[in-house]
Amino acid sequence: MTLRTPLTHISALLLVALAACGGAKEVPAAATKSVTKHSCKIMVSKKAEEFKGTANGDDQAKVEEAAWADVCAKLPEADRPSCKDESKFQVSKSGGSANAGAGTSYNTNITLSAKHPTLDGSADSEVSKDEACKAALAKACEAAGEKGDCLAGGKFEKKGESSSSTTSKTSASGPS
Repeated sequence: MTLRTPLTHISALLLVALAACGGAKEVPAAATKSVTKHSCKIMVSKKAEEFKGTANGDDQAKVEEAAWADVCAKLPEADRPSCKDESKFQVSKSGGSANAGAGTSYNTNITLSAKHPTLDGSADSEVSKDEACKAALAKACEAAGEKGDCLAGGKFEKKGESSSSTTSKTSASGPS
C-alpha cells in the first residue's frame, strides 16, 4: 500500500507537467454570432364611407320608409340595390317623436356605413422593425389591390399592427 501512494502522486505530477509543457492541445472556443429577426403584421381596410338619410312626418311607418328612401338615394348607383343589406352596410337608426297637442310628429335618421374587409400583410427583416413593417404594409396594400403605401392616399386606414423581435445566437466552428 505504501508503494502505491508515491506512484499515484508521481503519475499526477507527470500529467500536470505534461499539460504545462503544451502536451495537451487547447480546443478553440466556437465563435458566436447574434441575429435579430424583426417580424411585423399590418392590417388595413378601406375607410368607411357614411351616408345619412332623414325624414319627418306624422306617420311613423311612412317616416321610416322615407328615411330609407333618402339614404338609399345618396348611395352610389351600383350600391343602391343592396341598400338594406346588412352584410354590406352597418346600419344606425335614431329618431324620436313630439306631441304638440294636435298630433304626434316623428323624426327618423338612418346612417349607413359601408363595410370593407380587413386585409393584412406580414414581413420579416434582419435590418429593423421599421423595415419589416414597411414591407408588411406594402403586402397589405397589394392584397387590397393598391400599390405602395395605400394609407398615404387617404382611401385606406390602418386597422392594427403587431410586431416582434427575436434574437438567436448561431455558432460557427473555428478552423481545424
